[in-house]
Amino acid sequence: MNAMQRAMIYKDIREVTGDKQILMPMLIVPVVMMVILPLILVIGARYGVSAINGMDYMINALGDQFADLTNAQLLFEIALNYMFPVFFLLIPIMSGSIIGASSFVGEKEHKTMESLFYTPISIRELFNAKVVATAVPAIVITLLSAVVFGIVMNIGGWMYFGKIVFPSIKWLILILWVSPAVTILSIYFMVLVSAKAKTFQEAQQTSAFIIIPVILLLVGQMTGLFVLNEAILGGFGAVVFMIDFILMRKAAARFVPEKLI
Repeated sequence: MNAMQRAMIYKDIREVTGDKQILMPMLIVPVVMMVILPLILVIGARYGVSAINGMDYMINALGDQFADLTNAQLLFEIALNYMFPVFFLLIPIMSGSIIGASSFVGEKEHKTMESLFYTPISIRELFNAKVVATAVPAIVITLLSAVVFGIVMNIGGWMYFGKIVFPSIKWLILILWVSPAVTILSIYFMVLVSAKAKTFQEAQQTSAFIIIPVILLLVGQMTGLFVLNEAILGGFGAVVFMIDFILMRKAAARFVPEKLI
């Protein structure tokens, strides 16, 4: 990483953190998913599983492993370890795609990409700098979301179990293994989208397709088709990293001046 790349990374990160159009969507989703919904859970779990409809299939899939829990504890356990992990995956996806749209498509939209090609930096170095500048804020937002979520859930843990409940092994796998893989996936996907998208809004609309696998994960659990455990998350992260490697090669090949100007 040379001085020119570091300067470009600093410039891109400063633009992202200073643009409300980019910053607000990145903050709203984590606040809703990792603060407001957990607070509702902590306050409302005392009303038990019967307060939420549509969880019967998931409870049946879990079997008798939580048979000793009260209704409030069962609801808290299901939300913490089976529902919020899926919601959490939306944060690196949203952050990576929004920042990626700004970093790659935004340059084309603002007619600034062409000037970058005249700087003393190779196309490969420019591409790597853009990817790092996109990944760093997305990963920071994801980690901060996990910290805030952990504080809220540990308050609930003391209320319902009398102990700290976060982070578990499952959550550590999710935060340290799966979320970086998903972040990189969303960035490389956005690079591919940027070759065709003409505006920031068009790129964002196209990037919505990337959340479909996450929605399928949620539907699969709610219908009792499977439950997320450490093995599934570990395998899921490995598969996403392999997809990342394939997309990296395709994205780098698409990152050519003729398609980005």
